Amino acid sequence: MEYNQGLELLKQQLKDNIINWYPMEDNTQYIILKEFSKKDEYKLKEAVEKLNDNGRILILMDNRLGIKNVCIKDCQIEELYSRKEIEKLLNQIGLRYRKFYYPLPNCEMTNVIFTDNHLPDEETISRNISFYKVEDVELNKENDVYKNILKEDISLFKIFANSFFIECSKNEFQDNNIEFVSFSNMRKEEYRIKTIIKGDYVYKQSLNEKSIAHIKNIERNIDILNKCNINTLDRYENLKIISAYQKNKDTLDKVLIKKLKQGDVEEAKAIMKNLYIELQQKLEVIETDKNVCDKYDIQYEAEDIKNLKFIKYGFWDMILQNIFYIDGKYFFYDQEWFEENIPIEFIIYRMIIYCPEFVKNLNLKKFLMEFNITDKNISLFQILDNKLQEKTRSDSNWKIHIQINNFNN
Repeated sequence: MEYNQGLELLKQQLKDNIINWYPMEDNTQYIILKEFSKKDEYKLKEAVEKLNDNGRILILMDNRLGIKNVCIKDCQIEELYSRKEIEKLLNQIGLRYRKFYYPLPNCEMTNVIFTDNHLPDEETISRNISFYKVEDVELNKENDVYKNILKEDISLFKIFANSFFIECSKNEFQDNNIEFVSFSNMRKEEYRIKTIIKGDYVYKQSLNEKSIAHIKNIERNIDILNKCNINTLDRYENLKIISAYQKNKDTLDKVLIKKLKQGDVEEAKAIMKNLYIELQQKLEVIETDKNVCDKYDIQYEAEDIKNLKFIKYGFWDMILQNIFYIDGKYFFYDQEWFEENIPIEFIIYRMIIYCPEFVKNLNLKKFLMEFNITDKNISLFQILDNKLQEKTRSDSNWKIHIQINNFNN
């Protein structure tokens, strides 16, 4: 499939992301203006005239000062408003009550939505997955520019976000308390979900009929975690995964990185080793003739696995970013993936390598050896990790993502 054709198909798949998360209230009038620009000013004024006292206008628009526009050569921006310009217009026509949302990479192919109460940091800006046409010339990497801006002043993101979703009204309205929204666009359809942070909770729901089965699998995983006496922040109700939102608390990766930077190397290692011991005890080490490598037709020698401990309950995405460390206890969340008969060492390996900042502050090979993980194990684990990722990943969407990076490197 030609790249641009694949990109158009992906746009069709994602076109509803920008609006399907928004909680429309009963008995409330909504007027939606998509792809809003200066030539549409008359449409906005007409919408205001039609708007009742309880009504709201939803404006979806690109930002003239969006970082995408300084990263793509010859980007056409003359008809776009900046944040300051659109706010001035909204004030002039009486839409003084509003809430800004910031969709990335844009309103057309939304992967993540930030708000003033949940702005991106240097880590979460990576959720901005950009797509361009083949003929576009990329002068800078969007996320590199965003990271530099965020280092200077996180509030500058409000000015330089690629797009705006503006909820506005002539009269004051109650905030829906939504802080953050993300979509798992790189997955196969049957695994796609949306994540919404609202108030004190994080909600995960299916994005389509096919992915309802995945939500049910997550429900099963929560039941298994509870059965194993593993602390989890997750519960479920009416095909919705609900997690207690740990606002202003650090995930385990940040806790460990902080300790390493402070020179508390032994304490950081002790936290990891205690976690390793606890998971061995709770996830049930077993003897098995067949293991996860056999399931995925991965070739190996008996010598390659003789040092490994296989567990019955293989939650293989227990990465450090999915764990909170509170009062000396480990609390897990977001455990979507499960395989039986998987090495506990593989789980530890993924915890470590999926935290680059942690690795940067350690002798990686030496540290892995402390968990009895050898070079032969690492080679096997890399293959296994790729197989597990391939199972969930949309090949077509992933190829588009890879291709565009290759075109512009």
